[in-house]
Amino acid sequence: MNNTFENAVTPEIWCERLRSQGADISARALRAKARACGHYYALGRAMLLSPEHVETILSVEGAQTRKGGRATKVWAHG
Repeated sequence: MNNTFENAVTPEIWCERLRSQGADISARALRAKARACGHYYALGRAMLLSPEHVETILSVEGAQTRKGGRATKVWAHG
């Protein structure tokens, strides 16, 4: 299996990991942010997020905060 998918986990698991680092976010909010910027894997109704997805989602969120509102699409797939 490709390493990309080995590291992809559900939003619930990411929320647990982020909480341990002091970032409190719900799985529902993380899913919404992932859908809004299009960075996630979907298998039927299941959503999986890789470390790269989460990094991009957090970068977009940071851009929104710095600009004081809506972020422009400045992320790149890579």
